Amino acid sequence: MADALEGIEHIRAIAWDLDGVLNRDPNRWQDLLAREYDLDTGSLNRMVFAQPRKVLCGEVDILDRLEAFAELPEAAGLGAEEILEAWFEAGHNPDDDLLRLMELLTAAGLVQVLATNNEARRIRYLMLEGGWSERVDGVFASGEMGAMKPEAKFFETIEKALNMAPAEILLVDDKPRNNEAADKRGWLTWDYAADVPAQGAQALARALMPLLLRAQA
Repeated sequence: MADALEGIEHIRAIAWDLDGVLNRDPNRWQDLLAREYDLDTGSLNRMVFAQPRKVLCGEVDILDRLEAFAELPEAAGLGAEEILEAWFEAGHNPDDDLLRLMELLTAAGLVQVLATNNEARRIRYLMLEGGWSERVDGVFASGEMGAMKPEAKFFETIEKALNMAPAEILLVDDKPRNNEAADKRGWLTWDYAADVPAQGAQALARALMPLLLRAQA
């Protein structure tokens, strides 16, 4: 991907994906909890995210599924709330390079929001305990919206809430299907890949430089 984005001059808001973009290695919680608590995180993951859309769109409370898991030997004697807190803490690993970029974009007057497929309990934890409420202007999470990327309703809800045209919003996401859906609506998109130089943090910063320079004009 070239370090340029056609149409960048029209952008007023950036919608950031969380896991895989702002939050590095979101699956590391599985290794950490298995090592520290002897928890069978494979069984946990399969049980909690059976019919994943129901969990991610708020139809099923993740704590209810964790309470059922906690009754099994695989839970290693931990209670549901203990597992939940350890899981959320272990799965929070912000990317420092992107945090610095976000600070510059905020200073430049850009609206920044989270646009994430996450259930409601985790997003509340991240906003309060993870400090994201101080970094972004809003959060759009599937667990609170009842829709998830790449569904059109997800993007439409953001457009209406921000009162912006699609061409005024940039989505930074690591899932091509999400970017493709946003692109079809007229959003600008960036296929983020932390380990690919042409798609990682430095390349993104160069692509967003016109927005930073615009603020200094």
